[in-house]
Amino acid sequence: MEFVCSTRYSQKTLTAMARALRKTVRARTNLWLKVVCAVLIGICLLSIYASWEDPWYVGTNGVVIVFLLAVQWKQDWLNGYIARRRALPGTEFSSTTFHQDCFETKIAGAVTQWKYDKVTVLAESGAYIFFIMGKNHASAFEKEGLEGGSVAEFRRFLEERTGKQIKFVGG
Repeated sequence: MEFVCSTRYSQKTLTAMARALRKTVRARTNLWLKVVCAVLIGICLLSIYASWEDPWYVGTNGVVIVFLLAVQWKQDWLNGYIARRRALPGTEFSSTTFHQDCFETKIAGAVTQWKYDKVTVLAESGAYIFFIMGKNHASAFEKEGLEGGSVAEFRRFLEERTGKQIKFVGG
């Protein structure tokens, strides 16, 4: 059985891919960053309380708090945006063919073949299936662009080939 999947790497796709990375291989780092952010917000709140009479000091700490909360809230979008800015021209669209022994990705005239054992984590969201191959490397496959079988058959095929269970990451 052979599957073919076409994917457009838009901001939405890259945001979903960043979420999958954050919820799987970066989960520990993300927890640590949340704790550091909470501690910094606590320090800023204490500083505001201690110097309530100085409006510049209160305003500066308020801006820091708003900034930290915004970064925590939009971190996946920011990571996707940075990935999009770093991407090479012509890599916005990919077509991947899944063979029995490997999968082959075509991007902007280049073809790469990967063995399934390079996949560290299989993840899935509402619209995508992800191959996570490290803390900073992943591939997204749109379920909508899948040819050659149903999504359920594709899941079984991937779990069989990689030897890993698919982890649902939401979204």
